[in-house]
Amino acid sequence: MDVLVVRGPMYHSPGDENAFNTWLKRIGAVSRVQSRGADLHIQLRPGRLTADELREFRALFHRYGMDTSEIEALSQR
Repeated sequence: MDVLVVRGPMYHSPGDENAFNTWLKRIGAVSRVQSRGADLHIQLRPGRLTADELREFRALFHRYGMDTSEIEALSQR
């Protein structure tokens, strides 16, 4: 099982953090999310990410100003 480690976003309110985590956990490829300091450890389900899952990751990361290079690396597998 792959674990995606990314720098987490800056949240502007508790509701903002909740919205981010809710969106992230709704992506079918995500099985678990842990915060470790400033980083997020996103555990992925086995198998290849679908085009829809990649699109959701890109949209979420873009919305929160996060680096998408790790997502792009996953899309190449």
